[in-house]
Amino acid sequence: MLTIRETAPTIVILGLVSFEISVLAVLVFFPYLPDPGLSNLNTDVYVLLAPLSTLLLLGLLYAWLAKLGTKAATRRSVSFKSFLQFLSVPFRSLLSSLRSVSLSDSAQTFKILSRPKLMLAVSLVASSLLAFVPYRSDLNPNGTLVGIDSPTYVGWISQMLQRPLPQALQYSFVEGLDGSRPLLLIPLYLVASAGISPNMIIEYLPMVLAPLLSLSTYIFVRFSQGSARLAGLTALFTSTSFHITAGMWGGYFANMLGMIEAYLFLTLLLLFSKSPSTARYGAMFALSIALFLTHPWTWVLIATASLVFAISIWKETGGSIHLKAIIGIITGGIVLDVLKSGVFATRTVAADVATKVPTIGQVASFWTNLVEALLYTHGGLLANWLILGLGLLSAFAFRFRDRFERLLIIWVGAASVPFLVLDSYHQARVVYDLPIPVLGSIAVLFFLPLIGTKNIRWPGLLIIILLVLSANYALQSILFL
Repeated sequence: MLTIRETAPTIVILGLVSFEISVLAVLVFFPYLPDPGLSNLNTDVYVLLAPLSTLLLLGLLYAWLAKLGTKAATRRSVSFKSFLQFLSVPFRSLLSSLRSVSLSDSAQTFKILSRPKLMLAVSLVASSLLAFVPYRSDLNPNGTLVGIDSPTYVGWISQMLQRPLPQALQYSFVEGLDGSRPLLLIPLYLVASAGISPNMIIEYLPMVLAPLLSLSTYIFVRFSQGSARLAGLTALFTSTSFHITAGMWGGYFANMLGMIEAYLFLTLLLLFSKSPSTARYGAMFALSIALFLTHPWTWVLIATASLVFAISIWKETGGSIHLKAIIGIITGGIVLDVLKSGVFATRTVAADVATKVPTIGQVASFWTNLVEALLYTHGGLLANWLILGLGLLSAFAFRFRDRFERLLIIWVGAASVPFLVLDSYHQARVVYDLPIPVLGSIAVLFFLPLIGTKNIRWPGLLIIILLVLSANYALQSILFL
């Protein structure tokens, strides 16, 4: 029997679920299912709330700084500490509950998460289908390439095909944004050498990368945090995230592959932090090199986060093996960068970074750049207030003592520093390199048990509505950008 306290919230959630599933049906069968205006209404709500994403992103990026500042202020000022305690009185119960939340135990409370392998399978299929939608023959009869950088990739592959193998390999280390993407260009060239046209390769490439991205986030959470249910939920959020939609419309193929490699690298990093071994270190080193040769900017971010993480473990345990391991990996990347620059006469990553040094005008235009990055870059696909809001909630719930959560804090913190001084385009790329789907799924398991199980008869409905909302956002982005 539903209690009075549970009836109203449950009815509201059921209504929202019904509405969003109806919208999803209209989008899935577009343009063959009559739409009474549901998808337009849904889009209008997203557009109306999109400006909130700027504030939510700032909160997500700098929550760590707010925490550090608050902690320092309470140590120095008794009056500030008392004032803070006064403000926290209404949230004391919530804060106490958050400190004791176990993500694994929380996942057990939701029956909808009881089949993580099925969730993974659904995410793989959904991400592939999402990448296929823009190339449906009824929507794109001429097979026009989707993605700003897609024609550029076709040009690079075509240039490689016109050369003998040694020269084609050399070309991959020289061209492609100053030779920064050889580990993506070489496999594409080899496929094209088998007789497949470059246009077809680029058309199908997102259908390969998208499910691999979902799989990599599943592996990251499953083996780093330990909960298969949380991993399955993360994979579902990834399959409909802007990492796929913005990745396709922007042609961020190297960045997508770089994120896949980054998640695998950080999985090994966390496993190595628990139990160091030569095999794990070797795999980490290999993935680091692969990431560097795929997308150097992502490598810089991940290497920085890994170094700070290793320093935190060194301070915590007094053991230096983790710090030495990361220093060795970063040194390997720097040596490779210098050798690559010397052999192929290309610009080093350090020199490339120097070209991005901000001017006074860029720093002064921080807010304008932020708005441009979220609301206008690639049609505003990054302005997903829902998932950014979940990310913000997770940032305030994270506990530094947990190494998995600590790594995520450091990852976001490392990204927040350059974000302050970059232009709008590079700010958008920083947002793309954030583990947003991971943060979103963690927020769900941090907060829903504290809300849903007390006020809603079927708290799993909240997860359904979040997933359907995310799916609708992704399909709207793919169909109507």
